[in-house]
Amino acid sequence: MMRVLLLDGHTIQVLPFLDAFDKLKVEVTIFCETRLSYGYFSRYRKKRVLCPVMRGDVRRYHDFLMNYLGQNPQDLIIPLFNDTAEFASKYKTEIEATGCKVEIPSWDVFIRGHNKESLMEICRDLRIPHPHTANPSTVGYETAIAYVGYPCLIKPNLGAGAKGIKFVRNREDFVKHYDEIVSRFGESTIQEFIPQTGIQLKVQIYRGENGEIVASSCYEKCRYYPVDGGTSTCNKVISRPDLVDRYSKILDVLGWVGIADFDCIEDPRTGEILLMEMNPRVPGTIKATFLSGINLAEIMLCHALKKPFHKYDYKEGFYMRNLATEIIWFWTSEDRFSSKPSWFRFIGKNTFYVDGSWRDPLPFLGGFLNGLNKFLNPEFRKAKKK
Repeated sequence: MMRVLLLDGHTIQVLPFLDAFDKLKVEVTIFCETRLSYGYFSRYRKKRVLCPVMRGDVRRYHDFLMNYLGQNPQDLIIPLFNDTAEFASKYKTEIEATGCKVEIPSWDVFIRGHNKESLMEICRDLRIPHPHTANPSTVGYETAIAYVGYPCLIKPNLGAGAKGIKFVRNREDFVKHYDEIVSRFGESTIQEFIPQTGIQLKVQIYRGENGEIVASSCYEKCRYYPVDGGTSTCNKVISRPDLVDRYSKILDVLGWVGIADFDCIEDPRTGEILLMEMNPRVPGTIKATFLSGINLAEIMLCHALKKPFHKYDYKEGFYMRNLATEIIWFWTSEDRFSSKPSWFRFIGKNTFYVDGSWRDPLPFLGGFLNGLNKFLNPEFRKAKKK
C-alpha cells in the first residue's frame, strides 16, 4: 500500500486530500500542530502525529521529520502550506534520500517562482499583464516611483498571507515604512495599487515533467474577509482557458513541475486581468479544484509512481464556502443581506464547504473553534486590518 505523509494537518487544504486518498486506498499520515487541527478532526485520517510548530524552530522541525522518516518510511510527502513548501523544497534532496518523493520543485526553481520581484520580471518579458513593480533598492527611489506612482504597496519579495505589505500614499509614508519592512522581511518592491472593486480570480495549474499541462482549474472570489479584500470565504468554480494558457508560459520559463496557484485581479479602470503573485504550493481553496473534477491527489500519486496521468472532465458552476470565515464575514459586512450568491443559501446541489462535509462533519467544529480563537485574538484582528 502506498504511504503518504501530509505535512500540514492544521490547514484546511488537508481535508480534500484525506477524502481523495481514502477513496484511493492509500495509507495516509498527517502531521498536526495542535489537536484543533482540521485533519485531527477528520474521519479520514489514518495516523495523526503531533509535530513541532516549524515557524518557531525550523531545526527542531527538521530533526523531528527526519527521525520520523527513519522509523516510518514514506513513499510520498506533500507540503500544503507556505512554510512547509519552502522547507520541503530547501531540504528536498536530503528528504528524498530516505527513499520518498517530495511533491515540490527543487529550490532554485521554487525560489524564483516564489520571489515576487523575479516573477514580475518574467511577466514583463512575456508581456503578461501585471501591476507596475520596481525595487527602489536596485533602481533608486526616483526611478522606481516614476514607474509605479502613488498610491502603491510595499511588498516583501518573499512572503505570504499579506505579511509585511504596506499601503503608502506619498513619499512621507514611503520613508516612514520602507526601510523598516526591508529590515524585517528582506528585499522588497513597490507595486502599483490596483483598486479592489474588480473581480478577483485564482488559477491552479499542474505541470508535468515534460512540460504538459496535466490539469487546471479556476475560480472567482465571491466574498472575502476582510471585506475590502482578503482571504476568500466563498468561491465559484469557473472556466478561463485563456488565463491557464497565459500563466502556463510562466511555468515553462521556470521549468516548474507540480502545482502552482496564481492570484489575479481585474483592474476596474481597464477591465484587464492582472497577475498579482504566484503561490508555489497547494492553496487553501484547493477543494474547489477537486469539485471541478480534478483529482489532484491521484495526479500526485501518478507523478510519484511515474504512471501516466488520467484525463479529467472539468465541471464549473460550483460554489465553495468556508463556514467559519463566512460567519465572520456576515458579522462584519454591510452587504450581508444583498450579497450574491445569497449568504443564506446553505444547502444546494452546487453548494459545498471547504471546512468539512456532511460525510465528514467534525472539521466544521475544529474550524469554528480555531476561527473563533483567532477572531478573539486582538493581534489577529489588528493584522487583518493592516
